[in-house]
Amino acid sequence: MSTRSTSASKIVLSLGILVAILASASLAAAEPVVLSIDKNLVYIDLGSDDGVGAGSELELVREVIATDPVSKAVLRDKFALGTLTVVKAGQHVCQAEPSGDLAGRVKIGDEIRIASTMRRFVDPWAMRVAESKAVRRAPEPVITGPGADRAAAARAVEEALAVRVVWEASLGKSPGDRAASWRSFLLARPQSPYTASIRTEIASLSAQAETLERAAAAASTPTPVLDRRRALAQALAELRRDPSEGPLWVGAPSRVAHGQPVVMTFAVRESRPGAIWLYVRGPDGDFRRVPLAPDGDAYLRATIPAELVRGERVDWFVEIGENAGGLGSREAPQSITVDRDVVEPPPAANRTTIATSIDYVDFDGSLSKGFDQYYQAEADFTYRFLKPVHAVRLGFGTLSGKGGPKDVIDEDTSNQCRDQNGSYECRAVDYTYVYTEVELQPRRQIAIMLRPQAGLLTTNRDASAGSPGRCRDSQDLDNCEFITGFGFRGRVRFGDERGTNLEIGLGITEQVGTLFEAAYHWAPKPEVPVKLAVQVTDLPVTTDFGVRLVTDVGWRGMAWVYPSLRLSYQARDIDHAGISGGLGLNFDW
Repeated sequence: MSTRSTSASKIVLSLGILVAILASASLAAAEPVVLSIDKNLVYIDLGSDDGVGAGSELELVREVIATDPVSKAVLRDKFALGTLTVVKAGQHVCQAEPSGDLAGRVKIGDEIRIASTMRRFVDPWAMRVAESKAVRRAPEPVITGPGADRAAAARAVEEALAVRVVWEASLGKSPGDRAASWRSFLLARPQSPYTASIRTEIASLSAQAETLERAAAAASTPTPVLDRRRALAQALAELRRDPSEGPLWVGAPSRVAHGQPVVMTFAVRESRPGAIWLYVRGPDGDFRRVPLAPDGDAYLRATIPAELVRGERVDWFVEIGENAGGLGSREAPQSITVDRDVVEPPPAANRTTIATSIDYVDFDGSLSKGFDQYYQAEADFTYRFLKPVHAVRLGFGTLSGKGGPKDVIDEDTSNQCRDQNGSYECRAVDYTYVYTEVELQPRRQIAIMLRPQAGLLTTNRDASAGSPGRCRDSQDLDNCEFITGFGFRGRVRFGDERGTNLEIGLGITEQVGTLFEAAYHWAPKPEVPVKLAVQVTDLPVTTDFGVRLVTDVGWRGMAWVYPSLRLSYQARDIDHAGISGGLGLNFDW
């Protein structure tokens, strides 16, 4: 290569380095601002290129300008009024949603700064497109020939000199004029090899121009000269949406816990002569002075002692000097509500009971050979809510037996329950049921218990049936009848549930029978609960009524469990009677 070609190449390289340095030496980008507001969405000139994406946290910043009353220096400070959360972000603009405390307070032109960590975002589609282009791009033609190097060097020198001319001409001009010069250059030379760097320079200069325009507009707006302390207090009041006026702004809770110290903060809006004192009413009704400690040059803090936080409220006022005003007064103090202590009562003992029982009842004294017997078993779970419903019981039971007209049973010498015409008059029943009982206590010594129940009732009228459960256990269903049996039982208790009391009740079950009961409970000794009951019933079938005398004696050897033994005598008349018994097992905790 010739010496002239080598020199030209050095010139081109030097000019290229110069242009690159000029393109990267722009001023720092302007602070991002609010571009527009659409209902609850805010558009901001920040995007993925700035490290912002969906979920990023931004802060809305307001500037406070005040003049120091002593030095007359203009003081500027910025406060973050709240946060915004980015919903969507493009390359240069994002869409954000303000927090609740910023509702209605965001304005176009407000300054924004990034609060969360900046992230790097990559468009996967753009990467794939770029990769595909990189793979498929055809190699550029190589210009060959004796004058190729000389021509290329000449064009590079020409482009570099053109860039240098524009750059030198724009020195000393405003950012807006410099951006206009570069735009004109690109219109004239759209194929310049420096196009990308020049566009970056134009974007930076445009941002600088907008920032200067906003600053000039703000500087030209007449702003009242404010004391810095007043400006800070006003900003705090605006954040708390406090419309009050006066020499002090107070940050105090509206409600406090009983017996807990209360921290209070005061911001000084304007200076007034005299000392500042906080007074708090004590338990004796007199106001006591609480020290106010300075915190910086604009704040005062005080702590109301816990012993003064009593009663329904804490009365307080602030006094500044003599007749210089303050907050409240001795005659009309301000107040803080004191919440009463919420003390949970200890859990009541014996709120849960599981009761199980089984009874065998023989009315004709013939045991399994007779026709007037039944057994009944029940198990239920009780929980005592105490208020408003005293207790709820959930249980299930079964009743199985035989019954019929007592005259037919007693007069049939063949002991087959047949009348004079030879007709079989007895029937066997098998009733399995569930129930829910609700206990209410309108008075301390009065309880009302209501128990609906429902179950499957099977009736067998076959004289040859040996067991009441034949219809349930056999495939031979002749003379069997299946229905849904509904029932209801109601009781009223007078007296203490776990002491001496009297219960009166009535129970009715469809096609099974009716039960009237009066039961007396007492404990001759704490560990020996006793129940005496009188029942009038026609169970297990709706025929003749009889009377049962029941005695139930339990043993509370342990606090949480006690068994019981039950004996009974029952009769439908003097010749139709029997003795029976049962067992019970109860668990309390």
